[in-house]
Amino acid sequence: MRPSRDLFFEDFTVGQRFETEGIAVNEADIVAFARQFDPQYFHLDPAAATKSAFGGLVASGLHTLALTMRLFFELNLWERAIIGSPGLEHVRWLIPLRPGDTIRSTVEISAVKRSRSKPDRGVISTAHRAHNQHDQVIFTMTCLHLVLARDPG
Repeated sequence: MRPSRDLFFEDFTVGQRFETEGIAVNEADIVAFARQFDPQYFHLDPAAATKSAFGGLVASGLHTLALTMRLFFELNLWERAIIGSPGLEHVRWLIPLRPGDTIRSTVEISAVKRSRSKPDRGVISTAHRAHNQHDQVIFTMTCLHLVLARDPG
């Protein structure tokens, strides 16, 4: 994990960008995740997956989403300021994540809005674009993060 940047609500502006490290995904990773969370044959059985619309084993979209979030939180932007998340928006799987792929993400601050009812915090919207090793965008989403302000006024 990278050292904390210790950022708070006031430290973010629309258009700021961050890039994550990459993580390689292998067949065993895909199958293990699928066994526990998404047991569909094209995530579990390499031979059967060749007959699927994907033509081979692919990671669950939920696996892709989870990896994208893991990589983002490894940036450790706001260790003391993060409260939680009110949700995700605009979740799209564009290209399957396959065994042997390396996933990384670019993150852009898309909105910054201080809470009117609780001015000690605000919502930071982050637009995530996950890429494979060929720099193809494989997944996109917007995540909302509830973040404490350094100055509550």
